[in-house]
Amino acid sequence: MKILLDFDGVMVTTPSWQAVEQADDGFMAFNSKCVQNLAHILAKTQADIVLTTTHRIHYDEVQWLKLFNNRGIVTNKITKVNQAQSFAELANRCDEVLQWVANNPDENFVIIDDDKSLYNLPDSPEYDLKKRWVKTQFHQGLTVTGRDKALEILLNSHFD
Repeated sequence: MKILLDFDGVMVTTPSWQAVEQADDGFMAFNSKCVQNLAHILAKTQADIVLTTTHRIHYDEVQWLKLFNNRGIVTNKITKVNQAQSFAELANRCDEVLQWVANNPDENFVIIDDDKSLYNLPDSPEYDLKKRWVKTQFHQGLTVTGRDKALEILLNSHFD
């Protein structure tokens, strides 16, 4: 199982007119409720995280794993949706997710993201990617409702 994870609007919910608080590790502070909700999903599923956030370019996978674990978000593995190294190499989120899905056709996954480009995900009867998307609201992030929807997607076979 994989969680395709964004940060801004999912884990970071600071209003755009305010400076984002920095944690002791030097990276943006995550909303504590969002951390609890993500940790709950991971505890129930033992899923791995696939970073879709644009912030993924700042650290390698080992550094991300350490950062997450130090923040109480325990997962066995963190990868990235692709190997982009700079902002110039990033595509729009929908295209990046579609490419990842094409490269991982048999993977059970959920997308947790607020990126509006994901409205362009295919929703054909035979392959509805939108059903795998937990759309968050920027100032709320990953709520209990979102957490429960993500668990429903990952744990119930009717999404296979």
